[in-house]
This record gives sequence, C-alpha cells and structure tokens, in this order.
Amino acid sequence: MVTPPQGKGGGAATSVRRGGRRNRRPELIDAAIAVFYEKGYASASIEDIAGAIGVRKGSVYHYIDSKEDLLARIFEQSDEQSFGLMQEIGALDLPATEQLYAFARTWTLWYMANIERAAVYLRDWKHLTGPRRDKVRAVRREYLDRVEAMVEDVKREGKADPALDTKFAGFFLFSVINGLVSWYRRDGPDSSVAIAEAYAEMIVGTIVGTRVGPGA
Repeated sequence: MVTPPQGKGGGAATSVRRGGRRNRRPELIDAAIAVFYEKGYASASIEDIAGAIGVRKGSVYHYIDSKEDLLARIFEQSDEQSFGLMQEIGALDLPATEQLYAFARTWTLWYMANIERAAVYLRDWKHLTGPRRDKVRAVRREYLDRVEAMVEDVKREGKADPALDTKFAGFFLFSVINGLVSWYRRDGPDSSVAIAEAYAEMIVGTIVGTRVGPGA
C-alpha cells in the first residue's frame, strides 16, 4: 500500500463529515499524488488509489468521474497553492530584489514540502487532454509572466543589467526550482531552509550579477 505524502498540500487530516458521509476527497488527492509519483500516471489505476486509502473502487467515483479528472484536480489544487504563494509575496511591501528573493525562497520551500506533488505536476501534465491540457499551458504561461514581471521590477529598480533578457531569466528561475524534483530527498543531509536560502541567493545573485563573457 502506498502511503500518501505529508506535504504542505496534504489534506487527509482535514476530512470532515457532511450529511453523515465522511468527506474523503482530501485523502483521495493525497493518495493519488503518492500513487502517481510512485507508479507513474499511465501505470497507476483507480484500484491502486482506492487501496491506498482502504476503500472500494466504486467509492472513489463518488468524488471523481475518471482518472484524468483526478489528475486535473491535483493540477488545479497545485495551481491554487502556487498562485497563493505568489500573491502573499506580492502583498509584501518590499524592494524588487527582496521580493524576488522572498519568492524564490518560498517557492523552493513549497517544492520541497510537496516534492511528490511537484514531480507529478512536471511529469504527468501530458496525460491531460483537450481543454484540461490547454488550461495547464495557459496557467503556466501566466505564472511565467508574473515571474518575468518580478524580474522587470528588479531591472527598473536599477539592480539588474537593462540588457538582461527577462524571458530567459524567467526560464532560468523555473529550471532551477523545477530541477529539485530530480535530486531532492526528504531524508537528505541538508535542511530545506538551508537549500531554499542558498537557491534564493543564487537566483537573485545571477539576475543582479555582473555580466561576463563575450560582449560584456
């Protein structure tokens, strides 16, 4: 049996009874993340997910229409959390460089607290179809636009080279943080805070640093 991950997005403890029926949707989401992470979306089954929370397959369909519907809900929840973090950082009254640092640090911490969810998000989006896939692409584009806007603010503040390509800076930031899924382990020797602070320092340092190389 797969044990659902206990990250920041975990919801098993928040299950409540509604109309006499226990709401198992949070448990279902957590179990699906764990199963998809371990087996891959294509190889996972609704039976696997039902078994992870100790219910029959038919009970799962009380909450979802299909396996793809369940994957889409994971993506929707993940997007809500990611945009929520960005809104929290945006509400802070900080200079542009400090806001970028706070965002990079906070988002890195979220990734590590939800590493299984992040891996599923990055790996399994291609299994979504039609409007669901289109929505994921649109959401990713919007998130990248907001990151690029933060970089533009740093440039306007005079802390980054005016010639810095904002688009490439956004791709760089995404690539760095997304790369956590390939190596981060919860039982590793370094604390998540130490990693997040190092990542944030390197990201901001790269964006505001002195240009090097031909033409610098």
